[in-house]
Amino acid sequence: MEFGEYIRSLREKRNLLLREMAANINMDVAYLSKIERGNRMARREQVIAFAKELKEDENKLIKLWMSEQIVQMIKNEKDSTEILKIAEEKISKIVKKQ
Repeated sequence: MEFGEYIRSLREKRNLLLREMAANINMDVAYLSKIERGNRMARREQVIAFAKELKEDENKLIKLWMSEQIVQMIKNEKDSTEILKIAEEKISKIVKKQ
């Protein structure tokens, strides 16, 4: 499930109207609608606001959001799986140094 779809499903489970949630997190209704439809990507601080408003695990939402950003970045690349493997190796080296 894509990030926006997931946010919409959580909002609907909590019986929140789009305009209610937008008002509660100080966001334009049209912008929130675009995020839910996958036409816009939320910013990190908005993901945190979603987590608080929807009483959802912040780390879970951030992981879903970040993974979608990565997918959007490399989805049309021929060697996307290889790119992910290289990135994973680089991250492992960075973590070991810390």
